[in-house]
Amino acid sequence: MSKAQREALVEALQSYSEQEMEQELGQFEAEFLLDFMLPRLGTLCYNKGLEDARIAILARMELATEVVYEMEQPCDL
Repeated sequence: MSKAQREALVEALQSYSEQEMEQELGQFEAEFLLDFMLPRLGTLCYNKGLEDARIAILARMELATEVVYEMEQPCDL
């Protein structure tokens, strides 16, 4: 992720912590929390993305298969 994205996530963690838990989270603590969460959440999100892609590809393949069957010509043999 870019430096700007990382900074935005750290700020979001700090803001969430202050608003929802009434706990001030310093930059150092927020970065540690982010470093802890990213590999775990990243893997889950990555795998979910792959599953969504697989479902989309299978749906397209089914549609393509239907189109191919529609193209078949009758054979009088």
